[in-house]
Amino acid sequence: MNKIKNTFRAGFAIAAGLVAMYSCTDTWNDHYETAAMLNYDGTTMQALEENASDFAKVVKAYGYDRELASDNVYTVWAPANGSFNISDYIDSNGKMIADSTDVVKEFIKNHVARYALSLNAEDQIFSLMNEKKATMTADGLFGSARITKKNLSCKNGILHVIDAASPYSYNLFELIYKQYREEDTPGKDTLSLYAFLYDPENNQDSLIENKSVSRGVDENGDKIWVDSFVMRNNTILKNVDAKLYEEDSSFIAILPSAKAWAERYKIAESLLKFNPVEDSRTPGACDSLQRHYANHFAMTDLFFNKNANEHWQDSLKSTLYKGMPWYEHVYYSKMPKDLPEDTELNDILAKSGTPFECSNGDGYLVDEYPMSEYEQFFKKIKVTANSRSINLDLDSKGKTKFTSNVSETFRSSSGTYTSFVRDTLTNEIIDRKSINYNYVDIVPSTKSVNPLVGFDIPNTLSGTYDLYVVTCPIWLSTDYANIEDSLWDARPYRFYAYVFERDDTDKNMGEYPSSAPRLDNPATGENYFETRGLTYGEDGHIIVNDTTYLGSYTFKNAYYGRNDEGVVIQFQTYITSKQTDLYSREMLISSIILKPRDGKSEEVVVPVAEEAKMRKSSKLTTSNTRN
Repeated sequence: MNKIKNTFRAGFAIAAGLVAMYSCTDTWNDHYETAAMLNYDGTTMQALEENASDFAKVVKAYGYDRELASDNVYTVWAPANGSFNISDYIDSNGKMIADSTDVVKEFIKNHVARYALSLNAEDQIFSLMNEKKATMTADGLFGSARITKKNLSCKNGILHVIDAASPYSYNLFELIYKQYREEDTPGKDTLSLYAFLYDPENNQDSLIENKSVSRGVDENGDKIWVDSFVMRNNTILKNVDAKLYEEDSSFIAILPSAKAWAERYKIAESLLKFNPVEDSRTPGACDSLQRHYANHFAMTDLFFNKNANEHWQDSLKSTLYKGMPWYEHVYYSKMPKDLPEDTELNDILAKSGTPFECSNGDGYLVDEYPMSEYEQFFKKIKVTANSRSINLDLDSKGKTKFTSNVSETFRSSSGTYTSFVRDTLTNEIIDRKSINYNYVDIVPSTKSVNPLVGFDIPNTLSGTYDLYVVTCPIWLSTDYANIEDSLWDARPYRFYAYVFERDDTDKNMGEYPSSAPRLDNPATGENYFETRGLTYGEDGHIIVNDTTYLGSYTFKNAYYGRNDEGVVIQFQTYITSKQTDLYSREMLISSIILKPRDGKSEEVVVPVAEEAKMRKSSKLTTSNTRN
C-alpha cells in the first residue's frame, strides 16, 4: 500500500507558515468577532487526540498526523467516537488495513479543509482537501452532520466535532473506480470501463508543481507533496466530450460492469477483423486497431451531458451526437413524428435502474447494456449516390475498374417532388404530398451500351449486412408536372449487382479482385433485379424512392476508420437491344444502404421496459420483397 507521503494531496496550493496570523490572539478574535472560540494550547492533531480519539487513530495510522501537527493551517471536522466503524480502517494494533490512497482521499481529507473556518453567523461553502465542495451552515451543520463541539481554536487551525462521518461524494469518474474496486470479475484489470479509461496511456493527469506545496523528500529523493494541484487530462473522455472528472459539470453516465463490458467488447471484437494488409504496413496493426476500436465501440453512447439534454425525459442525446443524422446517438422514450421507420425506440434509463447520485451527475451501474450493439455501434451504413461516392479508380491500363460505359460527367439532383391525388370523375386535386428525393444520373455513353457504375462503401465491419439500393424513377429527370400519367416515361430498371471486397490472401493482399459473382435476387432466384415503373402507394400518391433488396452479404474484414474503403458495390444495366422500350438504360440512383442483419442480437439479451417499444418494423419495405 502507498504511504501517505506518496499520495497527492488535493486542494488549494498555498505557502506554508501562515499560522502566525491565525494564532490564539486578539487579532484572531477580531477576525471572527461573531464566533465563540474555545482556545486550545496545542495543534489540531493534539486537540483531535483528546476530543475524537477514534478519528485521530485513523489519521495517525495513515500518516496524516504530520500535517495536522505542522505549521500549515487546517480546519478539521472530526467524526465523534462511535459514529463510524473504526475497524474498517485500522486493526486492533492501530495499523492501517485499507488502501492508503483511498482512505486519505475519501475519508480523512473529506473532513479537512485548508485555512481556519470557524462556525459563525453565515453559511460557508469551501473546498475540502480532496477538492470536494462542502458547506457549513450558520445553524451548525457540516453537510448533513450536526456539529456537537465547535470552534476549538488551536495553534494551527480549528477543530469541530460532528455526530456522523461525512459520506464521500464521488464524481462519475471516481464512481467508475469504485465500481471496479467492488467487483470480483476475472479479467477486470484488462477488460472493463475502468481498465480502458484509467490506463496510463489514456489518463494522463499531471502535477503542477508551481501551484503545489511540498515538505521534504522521501527515501528515494522524491518530493513529498503536502498540498498538490493536479491538472486532470483523460484523453479518451476529452475526445468524446465527456470530462467526467470535472466537479462543475453535470452528466448522466451508463456504467457497465466488467462482465457486461467484456461481453460487449467481444461482440465488437468479432466485427473488427481487419485485413492483414494493415500488418504488412505496420506489424501488429490489426490487433492494435481491433483493441482500440472494440474499446471505443463498447464505450459508445454511455455518456450524456445534462446541459445538452433540455428534454431528456423524451429523448437523450449522447455526447457523440453531432447533429446529422439527427436521430443517431439519441435514445427515445417518446416517438418523434419524423423518426425514420427503421429506428428503434429505446428508453435506456428505464432499463438501467436507480441512479447513483454523484457530485457531478447521475451514474447508472448496469450489469447489462440497455442498448443493443445495433443501436450502439453496428449501425446502418448509407451512402448517398453522387459523383464523390462513385469509384473512378484506374487500372494498370488507365481504364476505370468499376465504372464504364457512362458519360464523362455525372449530374446530381435533389429537391422535392409534389405528388397530387385527383378525383377520378372531376379531376380536381383532393390531396397533395411533398416527397424528398436525391439522385445521381447514370447516363450511358451511347444509346446501345449498358452503363456500369461502382460505389465506394466506407466503414464496413466484418459482419453480415442486408444490402439495398434506392432508385428514383427515370421520369423524375424530366418535368412531368403537366403531362398525363399515361404519357410518362414509366420504364423500370433492370440491372445486375456485384460486391467487391479487397483480398486478404498473400498474393493479392489489399487489392480488389478482377471479377465478382452476380448477386441473386432473393425474391426470384434470378441473378438480376427489376424496379417498378410508375407506381402508386396505398395512400394514392406516386412512389418516388424505390428500395430494392439485394440480399445479405458477410464481409470477411473490417474497414472501419480506414483511409481506403474496402468494399465496392457495382451496378450494371441489363437490357438487350430489343428491350429498350421496356426498360431504361439510364438510371437515377439515390443511395446504397447496408443494414446490419440481426443475427447476433441473441447473444446479448436485454429486457425491454414497457416504455421502450418498437416504433414500427425495423425492416425496410422493398419493391422485390417485403423483407
